[in-house]
Amino acid sequence: MMEKEKRGEHRAPVPIKYILKRLLQFFGVFFGAITLNFALPRLIPGNPAQLAYLNLVKTGGGTVNPAYLNQLMVEYGISNKPLYVQYFQYLLGLLHGNLGVSIAFYPDPVSTVLLGALPWTLYLVATSTTISFFIGNRLGRYAGINRNTAKDILVDLATMFLASFPAFVLAFIVLTLFAVQLPIFPVSEAYSLNVTPGLNLPFIISATYHSILPIATIIMTSLGGWVLGMRNNIIPNLNSDFINFSESLGLRDHQIKSIAYRNALLPNLTGFAMSIGLSVSGVIIEESIFSYPGVGLYMITAINALDYPLIQGIFLMVIIAVLVGNLIVDILYGFLDPRIRQEVS
Repeated sequence: MMEKEKRGEHRAPVPIKYILKRLLQFFGVFFGAITLNFALPRLIPGNPAQLAYLNLVKTGGGTVNPAYLNQLMVEYGISNKPLYVQYFQYLLGLLHGNLGVSIAFYPDPVSTVLLGALPWTLYLVATSTTISFFIGNRLGRYAGINRNTAKDILVDLATMFLASFPAFVLAFIVLTLFAVQLPIFPVSEAYSLNVTPGLNLPFIISATYHSILPIATIIMTSLGGWVLGMRNNIIPNLNSDFINFSESLGLRDHQIKSIAYRNALLPNLTGFAMSIGLSVSGVIIEESIFSYPGVGLYMITAINALDYPLIQGIFLMVIIAVLVGNLIVDILYGFLDPRIRQEVS
């Protein structure tokens, strides 16, 4: 009894130490990322106030007062202070949840713009990642069980062929075929203008209909990774000792395959959270091509307008999504993989 308690006392702190270590790494990487997030937009040539001023000069025929440039810089929150002062002001604003005022959508705050776009992006990411995860794992199971057969080769070739397309190329092909040449689906927007947004059936149907092409594109480009991962995981499981032992016990074929599938699913399951974080950054291209009102479309607008605050806000959101996804996966591995717990102890 005492020996069990001692073993329990020895094992209990190990996951906590592991989590603390990962949290320290998370905050270290996060601090470096937000520093880069501050610096990178300022490396873009030009000044958003000067850009707006030049546009006013062009439209006004050169009659705009140059003093208006200083007024624009004040309204846009553009500072001429040294970079280190701007950096500390930026950090202070983050601590208070202040991401600044969007220049492209002035006078709306960046947080307001992101709150309007983020639900659409999360909807695309969560739906497409979940569907591709389940379809990809089932196809990978099918290919692995039928390894080195025509079925295996067909599944592998089809999914790898789709995965080899760059996302923007496949998005253009899908948009051209099914929205322009065959006008089955809408070309842009997230829902029809004749429906009222809210929790009502017409809006849900319209939003689902408008999201089919973007979601299908994301699924096709990400399917190959899940298929290949599951196939490579399940083949060693089918040849393992415990499967041979299960066969000797007289288990049925479908039961043995089910056991092997559950064991092979674990690595892909822990990678699921990380893939959601990475998909937030990857969906930017699809949203801009399909004119879908998510974060990606606003990102293109922000770059064209040199909207530093909005660019920083979008990058910050992507950074948090990726880092949190990685943190969740690391913590899951700490609890599920005993080898990691032994390394920490």
